Amino acid sequence: MKIPAYSSVTAFLAHYRALKSAASRSSDDEQLFAAMSAAIATLAPQARAALESVEDSARTKRHRDRAELQLRRELAARGIVAG
Repeated sequence: MKIPAYSSVTAFLAHYRALKSAASRSSDDEQLFAAMSAAIATLAPQARAALESVEDSARTKRHRDRAELQLRRELAARGIVAG
């Protein structure tokens, strides 16, 4: 399944988190979640951990910012995030 275009990495991550926390997903949502997970899996382990973290320390925010930049580049290369 092709991942649809998102206006930003924030929108992509919000949709990913919503699908991740959904108690039940349709088969289309399952396929989309798998494709989104595969895109996130291309990131380094530290970057993935930073995206999942809810900690608000300055260090975590810096890691999260770098992870989002890496993810933005990966998604832009696949034509998933515009702008």
